[in-house]
Amino acid sequence: MAWQDTLYDASFRGVEFEYFGVDDSQDKALATHQAPYANDATIHDMGNNPKNISMTAIVDGVDYEQALESLLSALDAKGVGELVHPVFGEQDAICASYRVKHDSEIVDGCTVEMQFVTQSPKRDIQYFTPEPMPEGAAQADSIILSTPSDELTIYQEQLIAIGSEVAATQARSIPETIRSKLRTVRTVLGTNLVRMDNLLSPPIWLGSIVGDVDSIVKMLPLDYDPMSNWRRLFNRIKAIGDVFNDSDITPLRRVGQVLPAAMISRGVISILEGEQRNPNLTPNDLIAINDEARLQIQDAIDAVRGDQAEQTDQSLPIINTDVTPIIRDLKQAAAQLQMLTDATINSRPPLITHSVTVPCTWRLLAHLLYGDEDRADELARLNRGLVDASNIMPGTQVAAYAR
Repeated sequence: MAWQDTLYDASFRGVEFEYFGVDDSQDKALATHQAPYANDATIHDMGNNPKNISMTAIVDGVDYEQALESLLSALDAKGVGELVHPVFGEQDAICASYRVKHDSEIVDGCTVEMQFVTQSPKRDIQYFTPEPMPEGAAQADSIILSTPSDELTIYQEQLIAIGSEVAATQARSIPETIRSKLRTVRTVLGTNLVRMDNLLSPPIWLGSIVGDVDSIVKMLPLDYDPMSNWRRLFNRIKAIGDVFNDSDITPLRRVGQVLPAAMISRGVISILEGEQRNPNLTPNDLIAINDEARLQIQDAIDAVRGDQAEQTDQSLPIINTDVTPIIRDLKQAAAQLQMLTDATINSRPPLITHSVTVPCTWRLLAHLLYGDEDRADELARLNRGLVDASNIMPGTQVAAYAR
């Protein structure tokens, strides 16, 4: 009754198969110390060896060759795969060996005897819980753009409500200017020139431009020096500058003044999201990225403060000269980015400086410091740029996470 209710469908790397035998074995790793001619010994329990699983699969049917080929491809694939054990469920395992047997007892079919060795999940070195990323409108880029976007929306609505020839001319000029400038922005960013049909809605077209940063971040390669990729991204955004600085429409100029800060803020949030899933940057790298965003936000504050709004035509809507809400939002966004950066850094153990005592490699040093040679990549990332990582000489000072 229990098997009927609880057995899983056996599979390896997603390839299901029928089976008629499963054999699990587990043995201890024992260190035996025995003196010569002694009849007894001291035995130390060093834990468990990896579990061994033997399974016999049966593949039959008129098209069994195709099913057999799929199973053998999964068994031949390199590395660890997901094995669904009929009784114990999902496990990480490697196929150590297999044997395909054809005989006259099975017509249009065969049996496959497989031996798997299980692997324990990778160790998680995250000791703290990072600050959760803000959702939707709470993100720093949305905070930065909210007030200028609302001002431009209200200004366009007022132009339409006035209905005069001067107001109508200016109302028509705004979408034309936006379309031209967006083409320039996307050329500098190197993204696709997507047609924009909602130029009368600032939240929509601004969201589209800022969203381009996410796609760029996802395409950037995480090579030996990922910081160089982030610098190139930030330099491209800064090259955009205030795309509406030559406009005589104050709400449109204000949007352009804060747009680079919003785009860089979105880039920083995308980077921090990736770092919480898969660390590639050092704490110093994260601090440098946050500083870059804060400098851009400060430039936006200075630009907004220094822009003197003038009412040249009294027949047009009255311009709001109070920039306090815009500056307040910029400061709030800077505080949010600082909080998220600190949370990402604090999600990792504290950094220490270790002095190498004997010639070694990253794998040997990882085994010495953590008893886990798989953390060699982590040490290499924290000490990016070391002259010869294959022969680290005594006296070298290396950065490492505390145990």
